[in-house]
Amino acid sequence: MASLEESGGRRRTDYESEGAKPLRLLAVDDDAAYLRRLRLVLQRAGFDVLVAHDGQASLDMLRADPTIEILVIDLKMPGLDGIETVRLAREESHPDVYAVLLTASDGTDVKLRALDSGLDDFLPKSATDAEIVAKLRSAARRLAMEHRLHLENVELQTQALTDELTGIANRRALFRAAESILAAGRALSVVLFDLDRFKAINDTHGHLMGDRILADVAGLFKTHTRVGDIIARFGGDEFVLLLPDTGRAEAAAIASRIRAIVAATGWDLGSTSVFVKITYGVASSTPPSSATLQGLLNACDDTLYRRKRDAASGGDAPREMAAQ
Repeated sequence: MASLEESGGRRRTDYESEGAKPLRLLAVDDDAAYLRRLRLVLQRAGFDVLVAHDGQASLDMLRADPTIEILVIDLKMPGLDGIETVRLAREESHPDVYAVLLTASDGTDVKLRALDSGLDDFLPKSATDAEIVAKLRSAARRLAMEHRLHLENVELQTQALTDELTGIANRRALFRAAESILAAGRALSVVLFDLDRFKAINDTHGHLMGDRILADVAGLFKTHTRVGDIIARFGGDEFVLLLPDTGRAEAAAIASRIRAIVAATGWDLGSTSVFVKITYGVASSTPPSSATLQGLLNACDDTLYRRKRDAASGGDAPREMAAQ
């Protein structure tokens, strides 16, 4: 079988996927001949290789290029040595850069110093081309795994904080966001919305129609709230809107506008259309305050149900009318 050098071909690293950019690597060594060899070997292995001849130059390149993910650096260089350069790189611009130390020494003390200093691996300068490629492909696989785990973790966190039906925040996300706003000493207004007599829609038209309306109402909330506002499904047919840095009067105006938008929206059912009304309650906290989200929700709930009791007995029922 032809070797990589003999074939002149390029083998894609495990880190890359079809159509993805090759992994960017910065090689640093004051030995120009060795640096040329390193660059050639790693380019043929599928890496996007940049080079620098000393620690300071590598730091400048790292500051200018956030896409560099691997740093292969010589231990002994004029000025900054490899270990010190890695330390500064992680402090200044690349806290997660994967660092491989090049060294002409096989001494255990050098390896221990490198690992104790936080470097990820080391590579003897006596290593063959095949050993160099194997070492860096191992680093690429580790980075690929870390990327996958990060994306999976982000996805899991998103799922844990998102209501499955409506795609907006759930109760957990709601309480987390409110606690953060209140802990920062910011004003907060809370609006609790309740879809009036929503059970009648489920009973008459089925839960699929009810789910569609809930999802559409959530979409209306997202469309007609401001950047920074937080809308969450509180449960069943209840929604909560968090309005940071907003007073009660402004919050009530926003709630009234949203109520009118929902009331004007119809859902076609062949020969008829369903219209839904909502009732809301508003509560506000102005710093300094010891308010909690639960306390604000309780105040909203009191107002909301007082309005329901005061409403005409049939005035808030979902109404149906002939489709136009």
